[in-house]
Amino acid sequence: MLNKIIKVANKDYLEKNKESVFEIGSNSDLILENTITNNLIWTINNFANSPNQKGFLTFPTKFDMVDSILKLNHNGKIIIRMSVNPDEIINKVELGTSRLKGRIEAINKLKDANYKIGILIAPVIFVENWKELYADLIKKLSLELSNTAKKDVFFEIIFMTYNYVHKKINEEAFPNAINLYDKNLMTGRGRGKYMYKKDLRIDGENFFRETLHKFFPDNPIIYIV
Repeated sequence: MLNKIIKVANKDYLEKNKESVFEIGSNSDLILENTITNNLIWTINNFANSPNQKGFLTFPTKFDMVDSILKLNHNGKIIIRMSVNPDEIINKVELGTSRLKGRIEAINKLKDANYKIGILIAPVIFVENWKELYADLIKKLSLELSNTAKKDVFFEIIFMTYNYVHKKINEEAFPNAINLYDKNLMTGRGRGKYMYKKDLRIDGENFFRETLHKFFPDNPIIYIV
């Protein structure tokens, strides 16, 4: 698979004069997986140092165990997007993942190692005091990220979608997790799937654009969905 990605990346560059970005973290958290398999180390080394390499690999993570990849010769070809949420939501929903403090420290380490870094605020969950929680989160990022990280980090925002099948799986794996479905806030988007209502999503998008502009005026927001 990696050889195929490399071939497509080089073809895109030759034919379209662009460096494509390939998402490799859709099915698992590669930072967590790497603590068992070392697959991520192998992937970074082989992609970044292949002959005449063009293009980039990217993946998200909710974990802070990044020390093993800090000294790799990644040639600026790897984009790591750290997923963050307020501590309250991490503690109640993202069970078994790294704490916010550790994730921020990991961002600073990765930036010091010259990785390209994005911050993925996701999933945004509209709990009762969500504006206060997410405003505090963004302020915390502005205070605790290093100046190097703040200089060119980009943001992605994803509102939570609810899936009945995932709910049943999570109930068995994490019986103490809170119920995320709220019929007053959500609307159907297919069989067993729900999303936040349009007016709430618009309010959320306006809030994040305004708050991020206040604390990170020079950093791009790639998308809000």
